Amino acid sequence: MTFEEAESYIKHVRWQYAKTYVTAPHEYTCLDWNEDLHAQMVDFAYFIKINGYTEIFGKKAFRVLKIGEMKYWTMDSPLENTNLVNRTFVDDSRREKIITFVQSEGFVHKKGMSLADVEQQMRARDNNT
Repeated sequence: MTFEEAESYIKHVRWQYAKTYVTAPHEYTCLDWNEDLHAQMVDFAYFIKINGYTEIFGKKAFRVLKIGEMKYWTMDSPLENTNLVNRTFVDDSRREKIITFVQSEGFVHKKGMSLADVEQQMRARDNNT
């Protein structure tokens, strides 16, 4: 896989906000939504492993790859079994603002929303205050 192929994969899959991890805002794509792209998902997991770097989250180390304003990782092992890829913003302050917002009374979770949807809701709230 090349960076161009990775960017194409990223653009063609559905990304959904992971509402269960409010202190670590991220979104994910899963194989169930993109079964026809399984080979590309596995290729992307290997691409992350080969081109990424190690980042510690909690007590675990993950291979992470920055592409644009996002960083990507998977937790599946072996990589041939990859069925989930995660991503979040590289910018710590951006993530901190999301953490604060999603824990506020102003946040309304909507099924299938993405991080972009969360930020749009956050901007709308800020424009109304």
